[in-house]
Amino acid sequence: MKKNVLYLILVLVLLLSAVGLLFALCSLYDTKKEYQKGEDTYQHIQDDYVKIPEDEPEDNLKPPAGEKETPRLSINFEGLRSMNPDIIGWIDIPGAGISYPLVQGDDNSYYLTHMSSGEYGIHGSIFMDVHNKPDFSDGNTIIYGHNMKDGTMFAALAAYQDVALYSQYRYFYIYLPGYTLEYQIFSCYSGRIGGSGYTYAFEQEAIFKDFLENIKSYGAYETNVNVETTDRIVTLSTCVNTDRNYRYLIHGKEIHKMEEEKHD
Repeated sequence: MKKNVLYLILVLVLLLSAVGLLFALCSLYDTKKEYQKGEDTYQHIQDDYVKIPEDEPEDNLKPPAGEKETPRLSINFEGLRSMNPDIIGWIDIPGAGISYPLVQGDDNSYYLTHMSSGEYGIHGSIFMDVHNKPDFSDGNTIIYGHNMKDGTMFAALAAYQDVALYSQYRYFYIYLPGYTLEYQIFSCYSGRIGGSGYTYAFEQEAIFKDFLENIKSYGAYETNVNVETTDRIVTLSTCVNTDRNYRYLIHGKEIHKMEEEKHD
């Protein structure tokens, strides 16, 4: 009798283990499929709506001597907006290999779980804070993106922890219909959620000045870039996988606004 009970218990344990293993394998497969879906979706968007001109980049997009050149992208905004009217621009960060549509929703939650195509997806989107103006006229414009395990979205922002990378790639670009904004990076660091880097409204110039001094002082290394209260800032933010209470932030100041060339 005892042997039969022990045998039944053993069989039950094995069955439960098998079910658990099957569930884990199914979950792994589903996750892998979701990752592939996101990668394919964003690759298709790039292939369909973005072109890299074969000629040399314009002089005002050429970085200082010793830094690598960045080709100017040609973005089909009409096509992008026909796919999703929430697309307001395109962000390109050459040093991190980041190049994605930029969206702005009705809140700061929707695009955590929806891709720029409007489909549900674990990659989410690169999106602007709902409180910011889409023309980047605010003192500090905040842009969010996931730190994905497959290295996509804003995962590669963390590469700027290496000052050697910063010394080569100090600029990123925001493409908007009709013009391109160029930003010079001046501060990179890990900061607590809700820190001063996430301030978007400044009632007085003195408050904005304190903000600039704070975020510059947080930098993990010296960039020797001056920031003034006349500057307009973009803050890039992503998760720090080792600590849920922290985010990795990169701050850049606008240095050029380049109008799109008109062709007859």
